[in-house]
Amino acid sequence: MEMTHFKKSRLLLVCLIAVLLICSLSIYFTYAAPQGATIGTPAPSVDSGPTINPQSRNDTGGQIVTLSLSLEQQNFGWKAYVGNVTGSYVLKNSYNYSIYEWSLGTAIAGEVYMSRNSSVNWSTGAVTCASQAEMIAEQALFGMLNNAPDNINNTFNSTFHNAFDAGTNHLAVCPTVALWVNDTAQMQNGSNALFQEVVLHDEHTVVYASVITNDKTGFDNRSTFDFQAIVPENRTSSVGTPYYFYVELGN
Repeated sequence: MEMTHFKKSRLLLVCLIAVLLICSLSIYFTYAAPQGATIGTPAPSVDSGPTINPQSRNDTGGQIVTLSLSLEQQNFGWKAYVGNVTGSYVLKNSYNYSIYEWSLGTAIAGEVYMSRNSSVNWSTGAVTCASQAEMIAEQALFGMLNNAPDNINNTFNSTFHNAFDAGTNHLAVCPTVALWVNDTAQMQNGSNALFQEVVLHDEHTVVYASVITNDKTGFDNRSTFDFQAIVPENRTSSVGTPYYFYVELGN
């Protein structure tokens, strides 16, 4: 009789632990916030663009030569990050010991976030679509003129993007741009566009969100990427602006 009671108590305890684990998993998947991302090895490659040699003419005297000159000048007011994402779901304690991990393989979904802020506030309702005023303030920080064709407002000039969650906040109509594929501009047509990037704000700092496009051919038509993103830079500064990377999986 005592043994039966002991077995029932042990079974009840096991069931309780199982329920607590299931509940904790449910909370994790529902309310997971973006986490700081590790930049892996090998070291990132850096491409500063093509070297363009000047062309010349050798005309004899006594002529008026009408020329049409063209130039593709590298834009030092922006920089780009492209790459791939790996990850897993884990149950770990504060000492970094796992009780279980779930590999995601190559089927990655979610967002890559970039911000000048090393401690973005991902709490409920804090991260929202960036307003025009917030983007204008960011432009001023980087020395961009409000009428410049390559400022933030004129670059992120669409609001058609796939809806996603940033932390616990659902975002659907934010300033966005779809970056180029195969050296060609894309139509800004929402769910059909690849490599969408969105401008957000956490009440303190601008946050750039690149919606993960799993293993698609990118801007150079040679490599496949999970994300492509551009972020502003101060073109007159000799020291680059640091950006912190966050990743949220599973949206």
